[in-house]
Amino acid sequence: MDGKPDSPISPEKREQILGDALEVFVANGYVGTSTDQLAAAAAVSKQTLYRAFGDKQGLFAALIQVECDRIHDPFAPLVDGMHHAATAQEAVRSLAEQFAGPIMSSRIQQLRRLVIAEAARFPELGELYWERGFLRVLDSVARCLAVLDERSLLRVSDPAVAAQQLAGMLLWIPSNRTMFAGASRSVSAAEVTAGVDAFLRSFAVTA
Repeated sequence: MDGKPDSPISPEKREQILGDALEVFVANGYVGTSTDQLAAAAAVSKQTLYRAFGDKQGLFAALIQVECDRIHDPFAPLVDGMHHAATAQEAVRSLAEQFAGPIMSSRIQQLRRLVIAEAARFPELGELYWERGFLRVLDSVARCLAVLDERSLLRVSDPAVAAQQLAGMLLWIPSNRTMFAGASRSVSAAEVTAGVDAFLRSFAVTA
């Protein structure tokens, strides 16, 4: 344990404490987590936690805020690529594979479960995660779909709504399965193919 109450907290140590805290909060929930558990998981004293974060609530808020800051939008780089995709199948498949990978990762799904579980207690953190995470991703997907509409590869009258529908086709079952079952599971190749095919049928260009 860190027995130096006056020693400064380095950025590396702060990040390590937050990483350990995520595992403890996910395992026990906010109410079921004590500062003793958080300190033990990070191998620091409770005084260190109090000095760095104020209290358990401050640590939890810092955890969510830091995770929101590091959320990577995997679709932003694909917007330009939509100008060069040869077919709608190729373009939508590339979007779907991004859904099937990073968004369904164990860490992202753990964080999502935690934010949902504590949304009533910390609505401002839930809103923060929604805006910096899912809304950012949907905006990038919508811009990708708008490019495909401009190129007449798809007929997308409302890219924002279409982005929501694509997300639902790909993530509704896998993500909810993870929420209920606990353990994160990747999206299968069959699920990706089924989602892509359904989306293409819905937004195909017709004569």
